[in-house]
Amino acid sequence: MNQLIVSAINAGNPNALDKIVFSRLQADGSYITRINASNLDFYIYFYFEGNKQIPFSEKDKLTWDIAFNRYKVATNSGETNRSGLGGACKSNTTDFGVASSTSAASQGCTSFIIDSASTTQGIGGAGAVYIGNPLVTEWYNYTIGNLTPKSDIFLIRSGTSSSIYAVHIENYYSDAGTSGYPTIRWKKLP
Repeated sequence: MNQLIVSAINAGNPNALDKIVFSRLQADGSYITRINASNLDFYIYFYFEGNKQIPFSEKDKLTWDIAFNRYKVATNSGETNRSGLGGACKSNTTDFGVASSTSAASQGCTSFIIDSASTTQGIGGAGAVYIGNPLVTEWYNYTIGNLTPKSDIFLIRSGTSSSIYAVHIENYYSDAGTSGYPTIRWKKLP
């Protein structure tokens, strides 16, 4: 009962560090991470190097790499964080093994898209304006009431620009079928 009360209170708290449902190391060295990004009011910030959630109160620092607000995605760059050196590029391969083991340049990624004010298709087809990464936010195919991941692999540059990670969005739903729970596969490039 106490856990249920704490969960209910933390659901609306952007600084509560309980939004990583799981992060599991895979045999190939990649991770599968599910994030509870179901709250409409704020992004959930994730730091690859530390494999951890970063509180909202630290969103203006360089120690996060990717953030989710339901289906929208941000990188630590541009309009999201003027000090952030992150960004995204779409790999020229859809093979995660290749994308996570070769250089960014060999995947056609010599420049990275930074975050900006963008418009994306919202519920019912209406345009939704958001601040985030317009390239990565196009990760899905939309059919009425359902988001299905595309096969695209994104290269995400860290907020410090010192590392690049291959990222594929694998799913958008919790095990119970609730939307706003993106599951990503990610791995640092050599």
